[in-house]
Amino acid sequence: MTHPAALEALRAAIAEPPIEYRPELRWWLAEGLHTDATIRREIAAAHRLGFGGMEFLAMPEENIDEARYGWGSEEWTHDSHTIVAETTARGMSFSFTSGTNWSNANLPTITPDDPAASQELDVEYEPVRERRVGLLPRIDLGADRGEGGLPGSRVTPKRQHLVAVVAAAVTDSGPTASGLSTPASDGAATLAGADGAAGTTTVQALTPVIDVGTLTDLTPLVTGDEGAEALDWSAPDARDWRLFVFWMHGTGQTASPSASVNYTVNYLDRDGVDAVIDYWREVVLTDALKADIARNPRAQMYMDSLELNTWGEGGMFWGRCVAEEFRARRGYDITPWLPLLVRSAPLMAVSTRYRFEPDAAHAIEVAKVRHDYVATLTDLYIEHMLQPFADFLHEQGIALRAEISYGLPFELTRPGVAVDGIETESLEFGSQIDAYRLMAGPAHLLGKQYSSETGATTRNHMLPHRFYDQIINTQLAAGITKTVLHGWSSPAGAEGSTEWPGHEGMLPMFSERFDTRQPAAEFYPLWNRAVGRVQQVLRRGRPRIDVGILRTDHFTDNSSGMMFYDGERRIPDEVAYGRMWMRNRQNHWWRDLGMQDAGWGYEFFDGSLLLRDDVVFADGVVQPDGPGYQALIVYQEALDADVAARLLEWARAGLRVLIVNGASELKRLETGEYFYYGAAAARTPGLDGRDAELAATMAALKVLPSVAEVDEPARAVEALRALGLIGYHEFAVPNQNVLAYERIDGDLTHVYVYHFLYETGQDTDVELRLPGVGTAYQLDQWSGRFHELGAARREEIGADRSEVTVVPLRLAPGEAAVITLDSSAGYSLGESATAPAIVAELSDWDITVESWDAGEAQLIEEDRGLGYATREVLPTTAVTRLRANGTALAPWKDLDGVGPEVSGVGEYRTTVRLDVVPDGRLVLDLGDVCGGLGSVSINGGAPIGFDTSAPRVDVTGLLRTGSNDVVVRVSSSLSNRLKARGYYERIPDVSALLSGLPYRPHHVPVRDYGLTGPVRLLVEN
Repeated sequence: MTHPAALEALRAAIAEPPIEYRPELRWWLAEGLHTDATIRREIAAAHRLGFGGMEFLAMPEENIDEARYGWGSEEWTHDSHTIVAETTARGMSFSFTSGTNWSNANLPTITPDDPAASQELDVEYEPVRERRVGLLPRIDLGADRGEGGLPGSRVTPKRQHLVAVVAAAVTDSGPTASGLSTPASDGAATLAGADGAAGTTTVQALTPVIDVGTLTDLTPLVTGDEGAEALDWSAPDARDWRLFVFWMHGTGQTASPSASVNYTVNYLDRDGVDAVIDYWREVVLTDALKADIARNPRAQMYMDSLELNTWGEGGMFWGRCVAEEFRARRGYDITPWLPLLVRSAPLMAVSTRYRFEPDAAHAIEVAKVRHDYVATLTDLYIEHMLQPFADFLHEQGIALRAEISYGLPFELTRPGVAVDGIETESLEFGSQIDAYRLMAGPAHLLGKQYSSETGATTRNHMLPHRFYDQIINTQLAAGITKTVLHGWSSPAGAEGSTEWPGHEGMLPMFSERFDTRQPAAEFYPLWNRAVGRVQQVLRRGRPRIDVGILRTDHFTDNSSGMMFYDGERRIPDEVAYGRMWMRNRQNHWWRDLGMQDAGWGYEFFDGSLLLRDDVVFADGVVQPDGPGYQALIVYQEALDADVAARLLEWARAGLRVLIVNGASELKRLETGEYFYYGAAAARTPGLDGRDAELAATMAALKVLPSVAEVDEPARAVEALRALGLIGYHEFAVPNQNVLAYERIDGDLTHVYVYHFLYETGQDTDVELRLPGVGTAYQLDQWSGRFHELGAARREEIGADRSEVTVVPLRLAPGEAAVITLDSSAGYSLGESATAPAIVAELSDWDITVESWDAGEAQLIEEDRGLGYATREVLPTTAVTRLRANGTALAPWKDLDGVGPEVSGVGEYRTTVRLDVVPDGRLVLDLGDVCGGLGSVSINGGAPIGFDTSAPRVDVTGLLRTGSNDVVVRVSSSLSNRLKARGYYERIPDVSALLSGLPYRPHHVPVRDYGLTGPVRLLVEN
């Protein structure tokens, strides 16, 4: 087949996808224990297996000396330099890893009492009846408050600084005011039950209520020097008054492993980032390291989840600049409002519960103040941490990639302006498409690389590779085009704590490993090449997204993927991911599925991003050189007045705007809480006095011809179509099984389509409608070839009779495809599609299984002349070949001669005889491979990989008349072997631990492995 020039150039580009498009790895090192030989061996192996880069960090390792091997030690520094040099020499990327729980984000040069260390605002209470005289109550800094929900320990600070004293009349017991919402909407929405129906639910039935009119700032009345602060004050009446005494002190949070104590830095005051920059400039970035960085065009700093803890009763992150910055940015003093900001927030910001609520008459006002506080924190995180850190890194030739805002009460999308790459992760979002859409907006709007930490679950070594393929497919459908696998660890580790299948790194109960211990590793080169091809295609040109949804949330539930319980019953990850939520057709944030079923693309972002100078409306769309949103949706009750004014300005120039009342969205999945919004854009989010201005703007907006308003999300598609919106791509008939994502690449249009109901669906037929006329092709990601889709046809749609190309597809559950329309090729009228014909059924097999088990461990020693020797244990794998007694296909556990204890790689051999090689496209359909990676080889040729959900291999041109040898190899997980060895009996279920439940091991069934067929040779026309 001769392809047009544009498609031929693409085919040549992806024939061997460059290394920058391949999946990368998170590497959990055993602190600085690894020998140089181990480091070089692991990087060489990762490169040989086709991975594109290594993101490395130090994990705690038992039975070693942290003073010798922890972060900051000579050994860790030496290993870091070795990794940088070895990856750079191979053209791989490397990433330093930072984040609150990784030591290199924290510092040994500070103490909890330094301004550069993380600070919190704590509170002491004192009841007041009539008059109180004397010293103010202080925080007991050494009090035992139990263990926090996050890793790391706490070192007690020594100093506390008085910030404010506020008095208020308090009702000691009473309901939360009118059931008004807490964090996720920043107030004023009604909290709904799990079904999202309208109604009210009290979050805390007996939360004390403050009479807001009595809030009194007594700070100017405080006397005495620091350390002896006193107050003489009399309550004005006989009600129950309470004194709130606010002190700032260090959180004392530390990170390990490190050679010395490393303290969490301050993310709000400039002191924190300045201390980090100074340390890296003076200690870490040696001349030799800088030289290696200069040779690597993909050197990165990766900022992981912001797993910051507060310790005290106040629960607020603070800094010495916060009050001043709040006044400058919000126009009023935060001090009198502090009692209504006091909170508890275990583990993640979404768990925030305010300890006091306002009287009903002031509920909206207090919601606005709470919004202003967290909006200010977001500002400071961007301006005082991310931007100066990025500027410093850029000077060193290092890009900044970050899981922005993760875990803290920061808005999720605004910080995207300060980083080079925006990262999400599959674990905390449970691989939900709506969650990935949350940060797709800023990534596409701002032109940032969108990537994901992929593969972390609580079921390591248990699940088939297909499970992880489905995570990647979901992410690609949301516009994520860089996969960072979570993760890799060397099998070698410390003596006394390392056993087969190897050193765990990220704890044996947490996250998968995509390294050489996996039987699937044999097939990683094929798989990485295939994923790399798709990622390369989907990074070309620019995205095309139909609808942008304005959404502000400082308390996003990014722990929705971690807790899987039905009462006390643990729901396995594979069941939750494969059968619940989106796979049960239930999205979390934009809950109506009409746009999704139409095939339209949509994503979320904070409306303030529209105010940036580099975000424009032109040619009828927002950001024409980016996502090109054809319409914007407003659905939350709060909308910034300046954003509304921008919408009005653009709507007058033709922008489509849809105002949606009556929407609901997820607040917190673990507790089944949702929010219901009455009228969209009914108020401003903050206490800015601009509600009337907003109302006037919205009134002017609603009368414009390009604006519509509906009273339920289910009418959104109808309303947008009435405004003239036709999707960049859409389905000719709504389809409930398929997601789609588009890129415009000159004369080429690429659409990624994915049948996401991989456990709950059947084969689906979908007709993809693409604007314009051209020839449609489908990419075979395993070979790099494009084959023409002859059944595509031309149609005219709409009042203007626009021409479109309609591409019919059939997708199996979990199957994904890349469709490319070449508009430079003109329209090729193909023949009508016919069902594939069966040429032969392959049913008589010679079956051998290479059974993996523990082999003899090796001892590795290294003496670098420093006065000691480093020792590692390297477990090895023993492989035993088991011949099945029979020729029929069945799972290994049911094969005589193999059995239920076996994990490894199965090899299946047969011969197919052809009297004539049929014309047309020949496909070997393997039927079912139990989700395992594998390969097919025909007549001794190079192995070809296959999709774990739709294992079909294009064998056109590989068959001959007469006898043809066919070899199929299929891998398994290690689950059955490890179950037989009792491995899982010793590993606690981490989800139970995080949920505060008693110790329990995983329940691990015996799993089906291998090729089960039916295997058929098909001819397609």
